[in-house]
Amino acid sequence: MSLYKDLQIKVYDWLKAKHDRDQNFTFSLRQKANKGAELNYFIGTEKSKYFSTTFWFIPVAYPGSSGDLINLVIDLRKKKIEFFVQFNQTKTPHDKQNRLALEFIRSLKEKVKSDFDNVYVGSDKNKMEFFGAYSTPKYSDFEEMKDDLENMINKIIPMIDEQLALFKSNNPDFIGDKFSKEDQKKMISKMHDRIEKYSDQKYIEKSKGEKKEDEEELFVDFIINPNIPLNQILYGPPGTGKTYNTINKSLAIIEGKTDEDLSDEELNEGRITLHNRFKDYVVDGRIVFTTFHQSMSYEDFIEGIKPEIEDGIDGSRTVIYNVHEGIFKKIAENCKNEHTVSDNYGFTFEDAWESLITKSETNDKFFLNTLSSKEGFLVKDLTENGNLRLTNNLGEKEYVVSFNRMKKLQEKIQNLTVVKNIDKEFREVIGGMNSTAYWSVLNYINNWLKNNHTNKQYIPSNQPCVLIIDEINRGNVSQIFGELITLIEEDKRIGMPEELEIILPYSKKPFGVPSNLYIIGTMNTADRSVEALDSALRRRFVFEEMPPLYHLEDLQDEVYGFKLSDILKRINLRIEKLLDSDHSIGHAYFLHKDENSIIKSFYKNIIPLLKEYFFGDHGKIGLVLGNGFVQKTENDSVFADFEYDGKDQYDEKESYTIIDHSDNKNAFEIALSELMK
Repeated sequence: MSLYKDLQIKVYDWLKAKHDRDQNFTFSLRQKANKGAELNYFIGTEKSKYFSTTFWFIPVAYPGSSGDLINLVIDLRKKKIEFFVQFNQTKTPHDKQNRLALEFIRSLKEKVKSDFDNVYVGSDKNKMEFFGAYSTPKYSDFEEMKDDLENMINKIIPMIDEQLALFKSNNPDFIGDKFSKEDQKKMISKMHDRIEKYSDQKYIEKSKGEKKEDEEELFVDFIINPNIPLNQILYGPPGTGKTYNTINKSLAIIEGKTDEDLSDEELNEGRITLHNRFKDYVVDGRIVFTTFHQSMSYEDFIEGIKPEIEDGIDGSRTVIYNVHEGIFKKIAENCKNEHTVSDNYGFTFEDAWESLITKSETNDKFFLNTLSSKEGFLVKDLTENGNLRLTNNLGEKEYVVSFNRMKKLQEKIQNLTVVKNIDKEFREVIGGMNSTAYWSVLNYINNWLKNNHTNKQYIPSNQPCVLIIDEINRGNVSQIFGELITLIEEDKRIGMPEELEIILPYSKKPFGVPSNLYIIGTMNTADRSVEALDSALRRRFVFEEMPPLYHLEDLQDEVYGFKLSDILKRINLRIEKLLDSDHSIGHAYFLHKDENSIIKSFYKNIIPLLKEYFFGDHGKIGLVLGNGFVQKTENDSVFADFEYDGKDQYDEKESYTIIDHSDNKNAFEIALSELMK
């Protein structure tokens, strides 16, 4: 049995024994059997190398999660065991409960900082409010750590309970309680049922396969759902819910659910619940939404050289050119097999930068070391744009160190001892600048992060990500995708048998597409303003038609004595005769309509769409909508008194006008009856 599984069991047995002694002591357990975690006791996976529990039911939602506000985390990522109690909530809450949750943990911050010796507090610049109390040593096994764990729990739980009771008395709408004895009983029962169900299924262990001790863990350990294509395009006429359905499909991919599961959730909890989760994943970077247009380029999508304004001394501004990652490259890098979680579990570049600023503000003169020990740089102040201003020891010359450039430099160079030629190697990363000043700041930042020993921690990111490309056929896809036309193929993805990487033209770095990045495109079949989708790209996508859905429950409602579905069918039958099914009208224009809103839909959506389809030929619109909506105008001559050989044929030409019933329900009802004949 692995250390991870063995530790889970021991922690569970220990917590359960604590509960048996004191029924008021309760804790959470994993309830859902996610793929690969069927036999786990707590939230977390063996691949993530940590698991967590909580002691309170406080519903919150923050970017990428609807998890717990306060967690006890058992961490094995450093080959030793560490535990900590973390407090985590978004700084941009979307409703009252989440706003109060943010206020609640902030009310605990100073207490935690004063009562515990080893506390980490995230930077104010982070998107999440995060802090935690950590175990000081690292442990080899559970027996070695359990006394310290007992002491922390016995100290921190009463403190939080007391503050929670006080906070709820002042905010009675806030939802937050300890799990009850009944809750605990149900959680334990449900967990045992799940473990019993899956423990005898041999496919679980078989699917993991044998792994050599020295074998590198491949990214293909991520299990691709064979029922969901990596590349798919939803196509259909306007109003059939192509963009609408990208939300459900994205959630199905990320949360491992079926379309039926999400339909049930939408029915029971409302569309807003799904949409809020979607927005959380967007904020977290796991879903990216973009729209193609005729000006979209490879440089926007993959990478390109773009100008930046660099602030100098005395307000001077310089244009510099750097390689910028495009939409696709950013999400691809975010999805790869490892990513930094330093915002939550360690110190970041921003923390080190903030430390440098704080020291300069609290000391009359704060000098940074240089390559030469004879003199250092004096940290003077910050520019209006947040960059650092330095002077030499004698104050004769000033230098500006850019926050953005320094961050980019620190990401590339975290050990200055390996730098052989400072000017050349720094310039390759951030262009021309004063290398001596940048070396001094980088030296401070690297040493600060090293001394705080948690500057970078990684966890495998085998969770799926989704790129949504709306109106994919409106861009020049061969130009936008470039080499990706080959790299997005399923068997060419990173970790797959035929994986491919290319050297990008601007950054000169290798690049491949991860196997957990899904691409969903939408294509309007009525849009004839662009060329057909590139055939090379077409071959690499699965196409799913999104036709008008006449069976939807809302379309069975009646307006003016006719079913909405029957009206839609009649219109589309006539359009298909005159044009084709690609120019049908979607069901979205008929959903949730009553006898008032259907009139607005006709005059704001349906009739303008028909005008576009038939290039303003109102006669053909009359063939679709009938005499009630389109009338023939009189044939009396409308031309000026002028001799012209072709005048008679224009006089005889039939013309039609759209009848406006938007303010007359009775007239609209008669017109609709004409349409349905």
